Amino acid sequence: MNQPTPSADTPSIPVLRRGHRPDAGATFRVAALLVPLALLVGCRDAGVAPEPQVWARPGLVPTYTALPPVTASITPFPTGTATAPFSTPTPDAFEAAGPIVRLQIPAIGVDASVEKVGRLPDGAMDVPKVPENVAWFTESALPGQPVRRSSVIAGHLDSPVGPAVFYELRRLVPGDELAVTYANGDRYIFVVDAKERYPFDRMPVDKVFGANPEPMLNLITCDGAWDSGGANYQQRLVVYTQLKDDRS
Repeated sequence: MNQPTPSADTPSIPVLRRGHRPDAGATFRVAALLVPLALLVGCRDAGVAPEPQVWARPGLVPTYTALPPVTASITPFPTGTATAPFSTPTPDAFEAAGPIVRLQIPAIGVDASVEKVGRLPDGAMDVPKVPENVAWFTESALPGQPVRRSSVIAGHLDSPVGPAVFYELRRLVPGDELAVTYANGDRYIFVVDAKERYPFDRMPVDKVFGANPEPMLNLITCDGAWDSGGANYQQRLVVYTQLKDDRS
């Protein structure tokens, strides 16, 4: 059989035949081939250290910024600005006192419970449900409250069975005193300043319900002749009172 002809790139490996000794040159060529193969699979002489590979290209200049040197201290966080402690708004002393529970007028023997009323469908102030009670108008100021708005309390003149709570209100004169008591026991004294009568349909709303520089409590009831056709009294009586300086 013909042997293949080795190319110039193929290493020359001699064919060993019985009784044939390869020459020294052939043996050297085989050893020279095996040394590189051993290096490729990691077989290297432990006593020879490989030379380090240098990858830096000549002429290149570093462009990074060097880190600052390490310091032993740490920059503290900025201190916060002190703020005012949280606080709830101060409650209004009159609103915190609870509802109005009593109206007392010693000069005419009144000691009445207090209801709360709003407006009727026609816009007029409502009236107490019980003839012996009085009624505080919820859109007016609380008695004694310094809000530059008058407080208004109304009471009936009479009832189908006889006189009602304000039957003798017309007898009050300037200087007479009355007291309003709240649910928490706070008690405010008012002094009669004046009293006036008005036609029922021409009562001065701004004067009775409007602003005043000092806390006022205005008392309203019916007065005058009874109009049976209109089922109404022809007049309204208003007693104007001012808060006394010293509260009891």
